Amino acid sequence: MDNSHDRRRPATAPDAPATAATTRGSAASTTVRSSLALALVYERLAITLYYTALTTPAVMRDRRLAGRSGDPRDPGLPPGGNPANVRIVQAALDAEVKHAAALAQAGAASPIAHFHFPAATFQQLGSVQDARTFLGVAHASEAACVGLYLALLTQLWPLGRRDLTRFVVQVIGVESEHRMLSRVIADVDPANNLTIEDAPFSAPSDAAKALRPFLTGKGVAGGATRVVALPTAAQTAGVIGTHGTHVVTSFL
Repeated sequence: MDNSHDRRRPATAPDAPATAATTRGSAASTTVRSSLALALVYERLAITLYYTALTTPAVMRDRRLAGRSGDPRDPGLPPGGNPANVRIVQAALDAEVKHAAALAQAGAASPIAHFHFPAATFQQLGSVQDARTFLGVAHASEAACVGLYLALLTQLWPLGRRDLTRFVVQVIGVESEHRMLSRVIADVDPANNLTIEDAPFSAPSDAAKALRPFLTGKGVAGGATRVVALPTAAQTAGVIGTHGTHVVTSFL
């Protein structure tokens, strides 16, 4: 990934002795880069999940999505299909693509571009209670993503990165919407079931552990896995069509 747009910081002369301040600054910079990379992987996981669902007839032919056509670009009408729910998934995909782009602009980089999903994830729409199905994986991964960003907020604020903390707060709101909207598609009542969002992770490292099954295939619900590649920008744009999200002022 080209990081030529990264912010540049004044370099220390090669022979200058390291001071406590420069050491702390270097450690903080490393922490920020590591955290942003983790957030980028979470966003890539969501991109891969939503794109694959939108392009898999076994998922899309559910009457709660496109129905008989199985085509997100031409969903059926109720009771045989639900265009509004299809638009929810398309917009969620678009938002995750834009989150990933913003993170990359801020300096995030990762070589990870393949993910292990439960084998049944793209065989049916399923329910938010079944961790082996699309809705179950979407609900759990979005809840984990909210938890990650909450942990990042706690980590970044003391480091004085006000630019990034603002961005994290903005993204938390959208990821929380995605968690709830997975419940809307699942017809779970009430969809807005939380007073405040859950904070399952005390630190980003805990969020990294929760992500591990999707990276290794070990500990995935149901045992068997399916490995899926991150789609290209052209692929995601094609399936999103005109049903994307609005871009707000950049945090940079």
